[in-house]
Amino acid sequence: MKLEFDDILLSRRVRQNHALEHATITILSGMVPTLSVSARSFANGFIVFGDVDLRLLRQAADEALSRLQAGEAELAIHPNCGTNIVVGVSLVMLGTMLGMASSQTRTRVASAAASSLAGLMAARPLGELVQKHFTTLPDLKGVRITEVFRRKFFGFTVVEVRTVQE
Repeated sequence: MKLEFDDILLSRRVRQNHALEHATITILSGMVPTLSVSARSFANGFIVFGDVDLRLLRQAADEALSRLQAGEAELAIHPNCGTNIVVGVSLVMLGTMLGMASSQTRTRVASAAASSLAGLMAARPLGELVQKHFTTLPDLKGVRITEVFRRKFFGFTVVEVRTVQE
């Protein structure tokens, strides 16, 4: 898979494929309750890191695409998305920095702990808002899956799902 400049900026296609990736993993998790994978989206599809049955993945991806195109936008948001982690770490760091700004040691430690805990608690709901408005796009009109295949990527076996916008 060729990484292009557009992939870095979360283009429309990256956001669409990110939504499709989330929906696919959600549906696949329902088919395989012990599923343990991670994934990464690009402008021309997404890759899944993990031992996945190609037939089941294709079935889940096709269903995900159909359901997103039918308006099930909530499938685009995933509770274990890396966006939630980035938001959480950012909030905890900000809370710690703000807490440490106090001039009194007691206040500094308590403020850092309290604001970090508040940031941690806000991470998931805020992360899901960031997913909804910035990192995913469930509008998949004209998107179609062209192929699903297994390949080596930096020494690891990955499954690649390719998409096109028509």
